[in-house]
Amino acid sequence: MNKFSLKDPQKVREQILTYLTSEDDEAIQYVIRLNIMLLISQPDGPNTQQAADLYGMSRSTIGKWVQKLNNSKTMDIAVLRQAPKPGRNTRMDDSTRDTIKKVLARPPKKSGVDAPRWTGLLLSDYLLAKHSIELKPRMCQRWMRRFALEKEQKSK
Repeated sequence: MNKFSLKDPQKVREQILTYLTSEDDEAIQYVIRLNIMLLISQPDGPNTQQAADLYGMSRSTIGKWVQKLNNSKTMDIAVLRQAPKPGRNTRMDDSTRDTIKKVLARPPKKSGVDAPRWTGLLLSDYLLAKHSIELKPRMCQRWMRRFALEKEQKSK
């Protein structure tokens, strides 16, 4: 029987990993965990390091999942679901969030603001004047920090 092969397996792998890691969908993350457990539970399957390399994550992350599953009294795979995160969900719609993200992606000078970097107050004033988005300076600081962390995580 002939083995099927991809023309450019590395490119396909990168696209799949980018999709899987960029999705915040809890169901997708849960299915990834289940798939990894299925792989490493096979008698001739990959070890945790090989599975980590396959999915582009750390071995210690998979080790924590294995430990969590092993420490559960019933060995129920439901322990691999993400615990609900505390705090209120944002009430900001996607278009407003995208606008803020686009504004922060450019230096203030390119947006017509005479300042070396964005501050909460500066961003608050700019969003109100140019986009009719009313956010308090402290909330602007939180969004600046959140988008900076997202950018940092994607660059890793």
